[in-house]
Amino acid sequence: MLFNIRKIHSALCFFAIILSSITMAQNSIDDIVKKNNFKVTMLSLGSGSTRLTYEHAFNPLNSAEATVGVVGMGWDWMNRSNPTGALLKLAYKWRLLPQRSSASWLGGFYVKPELVAAAFKYDHTAQRTGDEPTTRHLTKQVALLAECGYQLLLGWFVLDVYAGLGPSWGSGNKNNYFHSFMLFPRDGFLAFTAGYRVGIAF
Repeated sequence: MLFNIRKIHSALCFFAIILSSITMAQNSIDDIVKKNNFKVTMLSLGSGSTRLTYEHAFNPLNSAEATVGVVGMGWDWMNRSNPTGALLKLAYKWRLLPQRSSASWLGGFYVKPELVAAAFKYDHTAQRTGDEPTTRHLTKQVALLAECGYQLLLGWFVLDVYAGLGPSWGSGNKNNYFHSFMLFPRDGFLAFTAGYRVGIAF
């Protein structure tokens, strides 16, 4: 009887060690796979806004991202219009060609629909003699963009390059800049966006 108890005890200890080893190995794999990133849209800094993006991957092929922008936090070298306001971008990504060389679910060629909403005030200065002087205006604009891009991961470093088109509606902008896209023609409804982001994956 004592012998059987010792055998059972040894077997239970053996299975406990095996189970804990498997669990630790699985946790290590989960820790290695990067499923999140934070990114900054670099070109926006020179156009008068700061845009920060958080992305989370649900699986190797799908992720979602949200971008919050503070209009006025940056250097408006493009229009010098003293903008102030905010914008929000929401997108869902499908990775068509994942980056195989990365221990992450975030890299590769992707497509995504993106909803953009912006509201900000800005100055507009007359371009010709006889036009109205500098005046303050309010822009409220939304766009639904179809975008494609490639996100490259090198360890923790992220480079995301993208471009897209789609319809846009709102009050318009005399400078034809909406801190996330432009219109073609400037009084039309077709929005265009392009840029790149850099960030960290974790």
